[in-house]
Amino acid sequence: MFEIRQTQLKNYIFPLIIAALALSITSIGDSLSDILQYDSKAIAEGEWWRIITAHIVHLGWSHLWLNLAGLVLIFLFFANCVPILFWWTSFFICAFGISVLVYFLNPEIRWYVGLSGILHGLFVIAGIMDIRVRKWEGIFFSSAILGKVIYEQIAGPLPGSEEAAGGPVLVDAHFYGALIGLVLGVYLFLKTAKKD
Repeated sequence: MFEIRQTQLKNYIFPLIIAALALSITSIGDSLSDILQYDSKAIAEGEWWRIITAHIVHLGWSHLWLNLAGLVLIFLFFANCVPILFWWTSFFICAFGISVLVYFLNPEIRWYVGLSGILHGLFVIAGIMDIRVRKWEGIFFSSAILGKVIYEQIAGPLPGSEEAAGGPVLVDAHFYGALIGLVLGVYLFLKTAKKD
């Protein structure tokens, strides 16, 4: 008989809450999305919440489903590789870091929305932590994510990604998310290695 431990179930609360928030915002529509999306001018005028909320707002349903598919993949394969509190901490650190880096390093970007930058960070963290459990799978997975980010920095968005998302893809958000994820993943890897 298949049995899921209570500690394993707790790890699925994180993606369920993120998915529920994103679904609710998309259902309400543009009126809510407009006050939550990243908007560099509004942030400069003190609307700081946009630094975090921009990442749970989407261009539309296709963009949302694409991001939720990524979230499902992470937790389908890696939910138990990372402590639940670290998933939450990583989400907020990635959200804050990506928005701040876009604000200062990409001043030409006036607005953006989406979870994909954070997903890249979470994928990298999961891949690094998976190295402890399934060494070669973790190395392959981490390399694949980092390879995708490098490709995007050289060639731009993956073919078909803008059509699938229903709008432009900010590949720098993917890069920033992966970079932050790399730092967080190495930190967690080293911290947990000391306990062993």
